[in-house]
Amino acid sequence: MRLSDVRMPRESRRSPVSWAALVTIVALVVPMAGLAPPALASTVTIAAAGDISRPSLGGPPQQTADLVTSLGTTAVFALGDTQYPHGSLSDFQNYYDASWGAFKNKTYPIPGNHEYETSGASGYFQYFGTGSAVPIAPPGYYSLNLGDWHIAFLNTNCTQIDCTAEKTWLKNDLNADTHLCDMVVYHATNLKWPRVKAEQYQVDIGLAASRHVYERWPPENGLTRFTVGTGGFSLGKLSSGFDAGFRTYGAIKMTLNTTGYDWAFLDTSSNVLDQGTRSCA
Repeated sequence: MRLSDVRMPRESRRSPVSWAALVTIVALVVPMAGLAPPALASTVTIAAAGDISRPSLGGPPQQTADLVTSLGTTAVFALGDTQYPHGSLSDFQNYYDASWGAFKNKTYPIPGNHEYETSGASGYFQYFGTGSAVPIAPPGYYSLNLGDWHIAFLNTNCTQIDCTAEKTWLKNDLNADTHLCDMVVYHATNLKWPRVKAEQYQVDIGLAASRHVYERWPPENGLTRFTVGTGGFSLGKLSSGFDAGFRTYGAIKMTLNTTGYDWAFLDTSSNVLDQGTRSCA
């Protein structure tokens, strides 16, 4: 990952001096975290799930963490609602950190709605503000390049942040991007505007959570959507209209190459329940 490729909204850039210092610090840390190869490699791998940690140890959150560890991917995407019930810093430190914290240094997170049950999602921002793959700060959305892919990470809590500004930022970000392959990562899978924006700018993958199931949806205007809310908190009900759907704990593994991607959804016993290959539009 090239640190010059990390794009955050202006609100996160407190001053030119402080941002430059931050980039210098992160640039020293990232190679130690094993994240230098994506800028050079034509293929990178990610593991992802959301709706993860309970306020207790062991159980399904630990099982999905063990699965993610076994996959040995380049990066991990935590798709929101990472710590239940309220996303407090103490719960992150006591519970999330005991399971998914094992790969925090290569984790790219986004906030869900439960993080904001602590005022301003302060527990989330304090926990992921240091030690994660990129420094996370309010308002909580950002973009970067991994390998040959451009990826935008969104904050879909529009009652908590200015989503009008976020939509403008996303439009400008995707307009400026020249990659063949793009992904948008967000929590609220049922929210319409991330999907509409992604289709408008010919994004290839929409990766979301919020609903506690795995569902893969038919491509629409080049966009294939995946819901992976199976990180360990609880299981919900399947909807309808999907190409594949499973009500089980697990994670998705994606291999991102120069012209397309492979995916496999695995349960906590490492059984592959859904898999396939697609080319970028």
